[in-house]
Formats: sequence, structure tokens, C-alpha cells
Amino acid sequence: VMLSSLVRRNICPNFVLTRGVFTCAFEPPASHWGCEKTKRPKGDFYCPNQRGRKPKQPGSNKRGRYQYIRMELCKHGDVEEYIKRQPDQVIAMHEARCILFQMAFALHTAGDRFGMKHYDVKLLNFFLQSANDTDICEVDNPHTVLRYGVGSHVFSLRVPTERALIAKLADYGTANLSAETNGQPVTLAQFTTIENTPPDYLILGDAAQQGFGHDCFGLGLCMLHLFTGLAPYEEILESVTCPTNLKKKLKRIWEDESSKGYDVIRSLILSDVYEDENGNTEGEPDETVYDTLYRFLVLIGIPKDQFESNKQGKVWRAITSSLRSLDVRSTRNNPHRSLSRKAAAEHVGVDAAQYERERKIFSLEFGTDPCITRARESLQSMDGGMELLYSLLSFDPQKRASPLAVINSSFMTSLREDPNQSIANESDIVHSFMAYSTR
Repeated sequence: VMLSSLVRRNICPNFVLTRGVFTCAFEPPASHWGCEKTKRPKGDFYCPNQRGRKPKQPGSNKRGRYQYIRMELCKHGDVEEYIKRQPDQVIAMHEARCILFQMAFALHTAGDRFGMKHYDVKLLNFFLQSANDTDICEVDNPHTVLRYGVGSHVFSLRVPTERALIAKLADYGTANLSAETNGQPVTLAQFTTIENTPPDYLILGDAAQQGFGHDCFGLGLCMLHLFTGLAPYEEILESVTCPTNLKKKLKRIWEDESSKGYDVIRSLILSDVYEDENGNTEGEPDETVYDTLYRFLVLIGIPKDQFESNKQGKVWRAITSSLRSLDVRSTRNNPHRSLSRKAAAEHVGVDAAQYERERKIFSLEFGTDPCITRARESLQSMDGGMELLYSLLSFDPQKRASPLAVINSSFMTSLREDPNQSIANESDIVHSFMAYSTR
């Protein structure tokens, strides 16, 4: 409701409007609201003139107490779904940049006004709404401009009217507004979409801290998804799984109760594991976190600066001892020992060989995968693109770009208005959001 007020007051349009809250005795019927197998039982689009039967009231044994939130219907669905509907499941670079700008502005405004940490930033939680009313003539008004004032700059997002979209942040179920939690140890509540868990949570364990860094890393994954197109990173890297020896070492750190400092991750992994009345272990561990950490290492590489390694070095040691070539370690430990290139290749560990092989395919820096290549080439052609992506995806939360830094980065410079020249034409439709402007 507080975020909706920012939309209504024209401060920030980038939140889904909440129109009301009510309770009901019954859950939403799958015949109208859909289910996993049938997501759109009433069609792809809402038709206000269509009339149909009301759902049958369930029996009294189905009664409960359900809370409903009535929100605006975003015509174009979530951003991930929108991308998948495009030709070749890719959007234009300028459109991707404009959507990323709006995402950053939403996170900056929510943090500035209410201290909000969302903790589940991903394309599925940003929805797209048309910027204009349906009666706008695209022939008479071929372009639409969204103007955002931020400090001394005004940013103009000029796009074809038929693709004039406002990105709206939604799903605040995991959000936190309490400033007192900043810097506090992480809890299970911050482990939302496991595939998007920031690497510092997995490396530092209980010593990792709550704060805005989670959202910044999520914004980086959104940026990558916008420019790879097709699918989120974990689907592109679906074939990439944690190597055997690294996984064994991480298991000893994360799952062994004698290993101190990783209680939250242990609870996450073993959340479905329990002992029955006879002392037998039931359920299966959720091992998503193993593949998640390894996939980040494949995408980004092992950081040269292994932050907090002097205090929380267990995971760092597991990573380096497993994924760095044995010939490098052998030479460091025994400088009098020199391996020929052939002998060194034979001594490279199995995990390190797998890591090098998968880096050649999926590394952001030089990977050959078509989606990764497309993102890299697109971002390299845009000033500051790769630098911004690496900043957002930094393993160290203290070094990640903030949403405001994203807005003011060189990557967004091309969107800035020249104070001496108007970017809009007379036929353009202009929407302005100038609450943060100091001009």
C-alpha cells in the first residue's frame, strides 16, 4: 500500500498498484485462477465484456481463512514471460537497458523512502504494464518518452509507443522494512529463490549479513537475463552441476553438525529431512545450493579478492583446493618441483578439469554458449555494460553497485537528456517522474 502511494503521487510508477485487501473462506478455484498444469483457464487476456459462470461454492469442509490482495492487472505479464514471447526470445538492447533502468529506479525509491529490502529480485517479480491508454493512436504518436529526474540529470527513455512499457516490482512477501536488521546475521527468511542466493551467503554462512546487497545481486542476475534472453542463468547452465570432490568438501562444511558457522544453510539443505519414530531418516536433502554456488563460479570465475577469507575461509579453501589446477598448487608448495606441460595436464584434478571445461562454454568473459556470447557481445558494445554487470555480480556485497549507482553509471549515460536539447518531438507522448530531480 505504501509503495502504491508512490505510484499514485507520480513519484515512481514502477510498483504494482494494490487496490484492496479482503478475506474469504475459500481458496481461489483452479477453474478460474488456474493451476500448475493449466495456467490460463480463462484465456491469455482479460475481456471485461465476457460473462461466465461463477465457480461453485466448495463444501463446508473446505472452509478456511484466506487473505486476498486485489492488484492492478499488468497486461503484458512478467518480464520473463514477455521475453519468451518475443522473436527468438530476445529483446532489443535499448529496450533491455530501459527495463533495467526502471528496475533500478524501483529498488532505489523503495530503499530511499521505506528502507525496503525485497530479497527476491528476479524477472518473474517484475511485471510490464502499458505506459499509455488503449485509445492512443500509434500512428499520430509513434514514440513515447518516460522521463525520470534523478539528481542533476534527467533520463529520457524514448521508445516506440507500441512497446512503451512500465516495469513494475511486485511480490513483497519476503520484503523487510526494518532498518535494525541491516548488518544482522542472515536467517532462513532471506533464502528465497535458492538459485538466486548471493554467493556471500553461501561462503560466509551465519556470518553473512542482511542488507541491500541481496537485491543488488538479484538485479545483476536480472541484467544478465535481459541480455541473454531465452531463460534465466540456471536454465542456460542446467547441465552444469557441482563437481564430486568439491561437493564432498562443501557437504562436510554445510551439513556436518560439527562444522560451526553454517547452521542456516544446514537448516535449508535438510529442511525436508527428519527422523521417524523408529529413528529412521526420511526425506531428501535439497542440494540446490551446491549447484548454485558452482554455477556462479563458472559464470564469473573464482574472485582474486577472497573477502573475509581470514575469518570465514572454509568454503574458500574448498573452492580453491578443488577447482584450481594441481600443477599450480604443486609448484607453489614445492618451488623446486617443475612439471612439464604434458605432466601438468595429467595432474590436473578431475574437478579442476570439469571447471575449466565448463568455463570455456559458460564463462561471461569468454564462454562460447550462444546465449552467453550474445549477452557479452551486446554489453561490450554498450559503454560500461560488462563493468556494470560484473559490479552487480560481485561476490563481495560491499563492492556491488547500488541501484542509484546503476542509474548514474556510464551504461545509462545515453539515456541522459542534454539540458540544451530536447529529446522529445511534438508528436511524442511524454510521462514525467521528477520527484528526485534537483534541476
